Amino acid sequence: MPTRRASLRAFCATLLLALLLVVGCDSGAPPDETPDDPAPLDTAAWVDDAVIYEMFIPDFSEEGTFQGAMERFDHLEELGINTIWLMPIHPIGEERAKTDIGPLGSPYSIRDYYAVNPDYGSEEDFRAFVDEAHARDMRVIIDLVANHTAWDHPWLDENPEWYEDGPIDGFTVPVLDGDTTDWTDVVQLDYDNPELRDEMIAMMQYWVREYNIDGYRADVAGLVPNDFWTRAIDSLEAVKDPVFMLAEDAEPEMHDAGFDLTYAWPFYGEMVETWEDEHSLPDLVETIESVDEELPEGAMRMRFSTNHDETAWDAPPPALFGGQEGAKTAFVFATTLPGVPLIYNGQELSVQDTVSFFEATPYDWEAETTLMPFYTEYMEVYTESEALRRGTLDILTPESEDALLYRREADDEELLVAINVRDEEVQIDLPSDHQGRTWTDVFSGESLTPDGFTLAPYGHRILRAAE
Repeated sequence: MPTRRASLRAFCATLLLALLLVVGCDSGAPPDETPDDPAPLDTAAWVDDAVIYEMFIPDFSEEGTFQGAMERFDHLEELGINTIWLMPIHPIGEERAKTDIGPLGSPYSIRDYYAVNPDYGSEEDFRAFVDEAHARDMRVIIDLVANHTAWDHPWLDENPEWYEDGPIDGFTVPVLDGDTTDWTDVVQLDYDNPELRDEMIAMMQYWVREYNIDGYRADVAGLVPNDFWTRAIDSLEAVKDPVFMLAEDAEPEMHDAGFDLTYAWPFYGEMVETWEDEHSLPDLVETIESVDEELPEGAMRMRFSTNHDETAWDAPPPALFGGQEGAKTAFVFATTLPGVPLIYNGQELSVQDTVSFFEATPYDWEAETTLMPFYTEYMEVYTESEALRRGTLDILTPESEDALLYRREADDEELLVAINVRDEEVQIDLPSDHQGRTWTDVFSGESLTPDGFTLAPYGHRILRAAE
């Protein structure tokens, strides 16, 4: 089914055409001619072609500032990045801050929605960051924490009715799945209050209007009512169209509310457990096929092998996926499936230990463990491949226990992708209708006509049809 966003656009286009027909007699056009249909607004191309880099300003450069990050834009271009997602850029709450985890406290505890964290730079520095990104054909989205604020946000004193009632000085921390969370550094907003909704929308428009940002990544989007998101996204498109909206949520309903992209959480969780041999590869295949079938037509998943939560609370990819080779293959696996790829800052360095976002941990970009050559080479393949960005998916070995072979195809490009999820060599036999054909290895450039091939432990291979 079409997304609500698409349906609304279709309705608006029809309404516009009707209005044009009504006033057409004053336009000077001959009476037997009608204006052409307006061209549809195409956000699909933007989403389909997105390559997202999640950036935490304190970690991305030694300076930990917008200016320091701008000096590394060449690095992002090497990776083929065209969309920067900035983790929260606002001042961090100090009251009840979780400084026992890290001296910064959580960047998701927002003290002022309208301000830039002075540790990152000035408002003009942020404006320059966005302008420079745009000059390099990169878009910028920022984290939006709409569900809760810090305890020292001025709204709590000025507009206490904008918060939910509870047992903590009359307020409450957020509740998730019926249970009180341990998010003790933040206080829950009340979306039953229409004034709060209006102010939230005004704030969202502010950053789009004043700083020309390109959209938002909505933190815990599913905890905020969907009818709010529908109205908010429509209001943003009245300011700037298109806007890019990413929901931290996996539910298909988020697309109906207007989001372009949701998280591939089910796949990620199953992939980790498959690597740990706690789930079978056929179970993972079933997750890929069944979960994505529930999405509305045209909806897209963001696919990843880590993000700020996973690297901080669980482990970075090398620890989860059996070392550097497994980390590379997990990333290839995730991002050769239909969806939009995400790289989390530092992922390309093959960071081995957990990295908290409650403190500044500037990365050593000269580290010997870097996987930059791999990420650069692979992302070049990805960004130039119509089949990987927009193609169909056909899983050829759905019952395999150790390695998966699948086909991506679009227009005149056909790819075979082979993924080994085990720490031992695996033999891949091509289906009979693929044997005897000539293929080119996209990494080595080798031309081959195989009936099959061997994958190294935690290995991967991508072949492009040569005919």
